[in-house]
Amino acid sequence: MTIEYVLNSFRHRISWPTISAILKRCELPVSRGWDETIKKLIEYESKEKDVEASIKQLDDSYREYLLVGNKAVRAFNLDKGVSRQLIKAFSTHTPPETPFSANYPFPLKEEDLGEIDSSTKLVEVREVGKCWAIVFCTKRVFTERTSINPTDYNDEVKEALGGYDEVFGVKSYLRQLFDVVLLRPDTGISEVRLDVGSGISALDRSRYFSELIINFNNLALDIAGVKVPLKEPINFFPLIDSLYESHEGKVGEIAFTTDEGSIKFEKMRKTDADLREETYHKAGRKAVDHINLYRVALLWKYKFQNLEDVETAPELLLPGKSFFLNQEFPLLEEVIISKCSGLEDYEFVFEKISFYLGSRG
Repeated sequence: MTIEYVLNSFRHRISWPTISAILKRCELPVSRGWDETIKKLIEYESKEKDVEASIKQLDDSYREYLLVGNKAVRAFNLDKGVSRQLIKAFSTHTPPETPFSANYPFPLKEEDLGEIDSSTKLVEVREVGKCWAIVFCTKRVFTERTSINPTDYNDEVKEALGGYDEVFGVKSYLRQLFDVVLLRPDTGISEVRLDVGSGISALDRSRYFSELIINFNNLALDIAGVKVPLKEPINFFPLIDSLYESHEGKVGEIAFTTDEGSIKFEKMRKTDADLREETYHKAGRKAVDHINLYRVALLWKYKFQNLEDVETAPELLLPGKSFFLNQEFPLLEEVIISKCSGLEDYEFVFEKISFYLGSRG
């Protein structure tokens, strides 16, 4: 195991500011950007005599990040007794060998992913503090739309595309995803965390959530004799108004309708500014009786315990749609939690969710 190998496993899953914070927590040097940092760390690893502890800490951070990094989350009320029954059964269950097993927790190469099916596989059962994580792997197809510059190609391509102002290409690629069911026996809430939540369309997220929940419920029956433990997800929609009206974090994005029927979307580009305090937004609020919110994103500046110089910026998105406002009982089944570096800042965000859910009775 090398620092370069672990970093390359991180690379396509994490933002640069977040990996920088992780490296600082591991007391590893950081340079400008991925390539410079990897080069610097390769040199550091070759020169330093005692790097095993740092590599171990980075490896632990990677394993922790898989549980919390960029997840779409559904939450379920689960009887504490049932939760403990599930934990007792799963904690003694050994996941069967799968194509993911040999390389887990590190991802397979894309060419190897192409050789396996797309079914969800149980890969690990892990104790995480007072909770238990049931980890699944699957492969999914992602599409990427990128701008193409004809001048980068030969004369024939340049001539063929010369009449177009803009040219775009769509590329499909395979990714290995790490989904998690987290059992919280002490709170009565359990989570289903879908990997790369913000990179999947709402329609696909719904489908993948259904597949994962059905898979877990089937395992719960087979392993623990528990029928359909995950049933109706908790409704997050009431949190939109609660969090917007609170003094929590910084609001970076909102979407709403007015009583006159217009649909508005606002996004704050400055990460250290709060959209609620922006002059244009405050003036607009004063001009109308109220606004009907259906989407909000908040971010925080989180400082780690005993590490005041290390800071992350975890984000919480409640991705409602405007048509929700036409429903008698709007239902938002998921939130997206991103830019967390590990369990500590993820739990910080989830505790905010739990608090405001509880404050509404």
